[in-house]
Amino acid sequence: MSEENLKRRTPRYGETQQIIAEIVKALPKGTHLTAPEVYERTKVLGVDISLSTVYRSLHRLKLHGNVSTVAGERGLRYETADEGPDHDHLICLGCGITIEFMDDLIRGFGKTVAERKGFEHTSSRFDILGYCSECNANDFGHCVQQSAEYLAKAMELIESSAVQIKQGIEFLDTRKLARTAATVQTAMQKLNKALTECESSLALIARDTTV
Repeated sequence: MSEENLKRRTPRYGETQQIIAEIVKALPKGTHLTAPEVYERTKVLGVDISLSTVYRSLHRLKLHGNVSTVAGERGLRYETADEGPDHDHLICLGCGITIEFMDDLIRGFGKTVAERKGFEHTSSRFDILGYCSECNANDFGHCVQQSAEYLAKAMELIESSAVQIKQGIEFLDTRKLARTAATVQTAMQKLNKALTECESSLALIARDTTV
């Protein structure tokens, strides 16, 4: 049923679940929505129900086999259960994009595992979690920037410590030993902080170059 038809519907007692099912069924193929996103659709269509009602309706629809869920760090996403053949999902933990795919090798793996564990296999579904290419690129760019900032901070600390070491030499030439010691100690503290900044930069570089 189209969204235009849904707009003309006024929910009556007992119809809420049917309306939610029609909203999910009307989604374009490959579209997966969270319960709050389904709720936003009901508001756009002028359906006067609460978010908790949407959650309850989706839960009942799943129990009855009308919708299926896709799990991810951003929460459950829903799709119609009768949309084409069984398929699996690639889910990005960064942006939440969900990509459907079918692979006979994975399907066979599910059946093999079920049989090994003494289960009668009926169907299999795999949700593969990771990061899409765009999120990977953005994450890499962020790490490069962060690594450069650590090194820039280390450079500032080293330059500042060099100035203080020079002052320490001047104090030493004038036999101001106490001021020499204090100045050199401060310079050493800054050098230690610079070392920490360098270590932080290297840690990011090591993370992104690990295969």
